[in-house]
Amino acid sequence: MSERGFDAVVIGAGSGGLTVAIGLAGFGRRIALVEGDRVGGECTNTGCIPSKRLLHLSRHGGNPDDHLRKVRATRDLIREEELAELAHTPLITLIEGRAVLDAARRVRVGDTVLGARHVIVATGSRAREVEIPGLPPERTLTNASLFELEHAPGHLAILGAGAIGLEMADAFSRMGGRVTIVDVAPRVLPPAPAAASEALARALERRGVTTHLGCRVTGYDADARSLALDDGDAGRVVDDVDAVLVAVGRTPNTDWLGLEDAGVVTTPDGIPVDRWGRTNVRGVWAVGDVTPGSRETHAANALGRRIVQRIALPWLPPLGAPPLIPHAVFTDPEVAWVGLAGDDAGERYRPDALVTISVPLSGTDRGRTDGLAEGFVEITAVRLTGRIVGATVVGPAASELIALITLAMNRRTSLLRLSRQVYAYPTFAGVIGRVADEFARRTLGDLAGETRGYLASRFRGPAGRRP
Repeated sequence: MSERGFDAVVIGAGSGGLTVAIGLAGFGRRIALVEGDRVGGECTNTGCIPSKRLLHLSRHGGNPDDHLRKVRATRDLIREEELAELAHTPLITLIEGRAVLDAARRVRVGDTVLGARHVIVATGSRAREVEIPGLPPERTLTNASLFELEHAPGHLAILGAGAIGLEMADAFSRMGGRVTIVDVAPRVLPPAPAAASEALARALERRGVTTHLGCRVTGYDADARSLALDDGDAGRVVDDVDAVLVAVGRTPNTDWLGLEDAGVVTTPDGIPVDRWGRTNVRGVWAVGDVTPGSRETHAANALGRRIVQRIALPWLPPLGAPPLIPHAVFTDPEVAWVGLAGDDAGERYRPDALVTISVPLSGTDRGRTDGLAEGFVEITAVRLTGRIVGATVVGPAASELIALITLAMNRRTSLLRLSRQVYAYPTFAGVIGRVADEFARRTLGDLAGETRGYLASRFRGPAGRRP
């Protein structure tokens, strides 16, 4: 058995792992990057890239089977580019195989032992398994198998009304297929603010997508190709189902790593870490889907950059709290939110401490030129000061607009200052300016009253969070 030494061993070449490996190599560290499957991980191979490519193609007509082939071609091209980047980074050694921790800073890959000062676990997650009695394997799909289909199913049933399920419902319904969504939750996209969830549900209904909420799947009849549902009452049946996409959450990939032998604490949700990605064992870090919390690529990249800073530049002082993580779902309309949006804000703050302003896109000039019937920008802020605590955007480019609001929140830029910003006309970004202008009018138009209300909310009793 051979032994090799590195500055860091990164287990997993997905979004988080690549961020750490390439980042540390940029600071002159020698990196062993271990990958047991395909470089690029979930995002490149079975997640972000293929799903967004399919969404794009589905909105421009054409043959669904051709679209699936183009999705694979784009995915493979991007993966080859990632491999080429690694090949041109001499300080990174790519090692194929499954890694197991022998100790806190010793990783075994087959007959090779890798020693390092730092081990970063970035093994990602996989689709949570759900057993449906009677459903044959060839009719069962996850995001790992969906994009390998040669032919699009005529009727796709989707178990799960989260981001993955809704995006695929959007794509396959646009390609002419019948789509049915089933979820035990009372509304689609439960993590999102209720107003966004309701707007998206209306859009799906207009597109012909059937939803069965508050239901669970009890079985599949292979002869009749029917799915049996339990709604707590008489039950329901969904006929002529060609395939079932299971999208009910993720399971962190921790089972084969030997983390217990290294003393690393794990939970069913993954490996707990602090805001710098440190586990309970010195020298062992974790990033991405293998950790609890946000399982989005940009969240993994953000934590990966913080890990790079702590390892490569430990003398740099911590620069405040980690930045806020925005959330985006790329349906039509797009849905995005950040911070304490919707009802969450009311649970953390006294209601009289906040003001929420919502502007419908249909009432804006850009909304009229584009013929929009759905969508809005809604921002919740502390009264008087205008400090933003949360925002929700539904509509075209919501995933882009939320970045501006997230920047304002991270820089603690108030709505009063945003009202002085000049926005190009006519743009959707200008709707943020309209929200800010409305806040400025309300605040400055009754400055004495707003000041009294703000002070009262700060000093009225112990309940709730002070602004």
